[in-house]
Amino acid sequence: MRQIAIFFTLFWVVYFPTCIAYNDLPGFTYVDEVMTVILMGYTFLNKNNWSTNRRPWSEYYIFLGILMFYTVYGLTIGRNPDGVWLDFIQEIRPYSVIYCTWILNPQFTEKQKQIMLVTMIATLFSWIYIHPETVTGADAEFPVLGQLAICTGMSWYLFTEESQKNKFIALALVCTGLLAPKFKFMGEVVAFVALLFYIKKQLDFRSPKTIWTIALLMAVVLFVTWERFDVYYVSGWDQKMARPETYKTAWLILWDYFPFGSGMGSFACNGAWKHYSPLYPEYGLDHVWGLDQGGGFICDAYYPTLAQFGVVGVFFFVVFWKRRLIAFSQIESLKYYKVAMMSFFCLAMEQTADSSFLSGKGMGYCMLIALCLNANENMEEEEDDDGECSEDVCDIQQEKYV
Repeated sequence: MRQIAIFFTLFWVVYFPTCIAYNDLPGFTYVDEVMTVILMGYTFLNKNNWSTNRRPWSEYYIFLGILMFYTVYGLTIGRNPDGVWLDFIQEIRPYSVIYCTWILNPQFTEKQKQIMLVTMIATLFSWIYIHPETVTGADAEFPVLGQLAICTGMSWYLFTEESQKNKFIALALVCTGLLAPKFKFMGEVVAFVALLFYIKKQLDFRSPKTIWTIALLMAVVLFVTWERFDVYYVSGWDQKMARPETYKTAWLILWDYFPFGSGMGSFACNGAWKHYSPLYPEYGLDHVWGLDQGGGFICDAYYPTLAQFGVVGVFFFVVFWKRRLIAFSQIESLKYYKVAMMSFFCLAMEQTADSSFLSGKGMGYCMLIALCLNANENMEEEEDDDGECSEDVCDIQQEKYV
């Protein structure tokens, strides 16, 4: 247990600056791939470690089997076999990070939490310091800053004691991202505030009150992000713009290549960009700015990539996240539940116009989700060790859902 916590502390300390903040610097380009391999290798080496959580193994094996099927399908039947391996490297990352962190079940000491938080805060403010345009630039937008800020704020809230002071410190860290916000980040801030300060019980998605709460939250998110949302998905829908075109074409691909899709590496992913996919000329996208050969919007949104896995792949994707949401509802600590839901919402929001879920930038959300999935088991161990419930357990609401 102690060795796993030390490994994961070092992993986190290396990950945050190299895979989010400074991934574009020379020598750091492939750090996220290397770290994913290290994490997977360490997990398999500790397969029989008594302190690990063995329950996710079966589901992880199923995922690996499905991914191997789509890899073979893409190489033999898919439309762009040259891009398959690049897509494989990206697709295996987020799911493996969730499963491996979930399996390893790191249980940090207070000192280790402090080391991770100091690293994150130092990285956040060092990035702001060397990018003065975040403060002086007019209408500057930096997605990296938002990702650094939201991950640091969520981690502060998760790794510190529950108090109003720590909530406001977490909010202050998140708000540094507003120095140069992307529109979707502004929506994430709205969700962060709502979950942190206003949600007092877990959300019951069968409850009319919860449905109205979520509808109100979404209305506020749309209000603060409407300018960009309108350009991309309302008024821009009929103007041959890159992102709307990828969404519209994704629907066509789902049915034209029923049921397993056009194959990995063929659409809206890094493989389709580096090895220009024949699907783009086939659907007339090679004449759309940003989707032509070498265009910067080919892998600029995650959800359209699901088309290359077909209806069956979309089904597996929905099942995966449905299982995670069910697991979130079983988290007894409200603090861990909130962080899990925040991370889920950030991923869901960002991938409408970003592909960070498949890159190193999305690994932080995935690790936070996995840490929260182990909350119940770890609190039970604390209760057994101490002979009484921990503060988090004792603070559980008697009525769990709204």
